[in-house]
Amino acid sequence: MVSIQNKVALVTGAASGIGRAAAHLLALEGAQVLAVDRDESGVGRVCEAISARGARAGCAVCDLGEAEQIRAMVESALAQYGRIDVLVHAAGICHAMPLLQLSDDQWRETLRINLDGTFFLTRDVGRAMVEQGSGTMILMTSDRGVYGSIDYAHYAASKGGMIALTKSLALALGKHGVTVNGLNPGMTDTPLARTANPKNWDIKAAADVLGKAAMPDEIAQTILFLAGTGGAYTTGQILGTRIRYGQ
Repeated sequence: MVSIQNKVALVTGAASGIGRAAAHLLALEGAQVLAVDRDESGVGRVCEAISARGARAGCAVCDLGEAEQIRAMVESALAQYGRIDVLVHAAGICHAMPLLQLSDDQWRETLRINLDGTFFLTRDVGRAMVEQGSGTMILMTSDRGVYGSIDYAHYAASKGGMIALTKSLALALGKHGVTVNGLNPGMTDTPLARTANPKNWDIKAAADVLGKAAMPDEIAQTILFLAGTGGAYTTGQILGTRIRYGQ
């Protein structure tokens, strides 16, 4: 049985997409959620919607590529809630650009948010989880981090780094009672994914092995499994929600 009753769950990228769906589901299942995003109005609406359903959610605004902002946000969460039991890291950026046309700034910004920020966040949350002797981290990785990409090389590189970091965190933190896993959600109907695939969304969705893109609520169910007792002895794994088409 999956149980996250009264656990404190920090969810990034919570203003939209998978992060929003995860924040809603974890809160409705009994967790105290801290929803984090750089979109202040968006994350505020998410918290209001969760509270309107009788569940518990707090909000924090943070640029998840900036070490000092991340540190302050984590410290504030610990001061308010006393612990962090679950980290769901769904924040990230993605845009299409052929590899040889990538600018220095496009490369750096993608790595800043997707990889640097992941390290800063998991390091700071990891310290708290080690001190409390337990915790679960679930990081949104990507198939592109495994297979590479022509038009998303910067994104693929950042997610490949996240995959290696996930495994390293699992090795380092396991003896302290902390599990760390990555989740490759595959093609999922989120604002970020649609923006990254503006011209051929329907074609790509139809080519998925299940014949459609996943919905964020469906991916949130897998997150719930990992966050609860179902994932208590799973760590260092990069889980896919479905087989990659053509594999």
